Amino acid sequence: MKYLKTFENYGTDITEDIANDILPKLQQLKDEKGSFTVEDFENYMEQRGADSHTIDLVMSNLVSMGFDFDTEETEDDEPVEFDLKDKFY
Repeated sequence: MKYLKTFENYGTDITEDIANDILPKLQQLKDEKGSFTVEDFENYMEQRGADSHTIDLVMSNLVSMGFDFDTEETEDDEPVEFDLKDKFY
């Protein structure tokens, strides 16, 4: 047993493989739905038993591959306006 490799030591990045496998499915979901947010992705992965660390790593790989997650706009998202009292130049 002392020569048994740990999961992390196999040299392959399983999260990259997962991202490669699900990228076409996510593109299809995004096309059908019209948008695909980070929350949608987290729900998708949690339904399949992924933990938060794996979700983050797969998401990072998807972004590196060019997948663009949509942002979720809420009614509370209003621009913040403020005035500077001092001049900083």
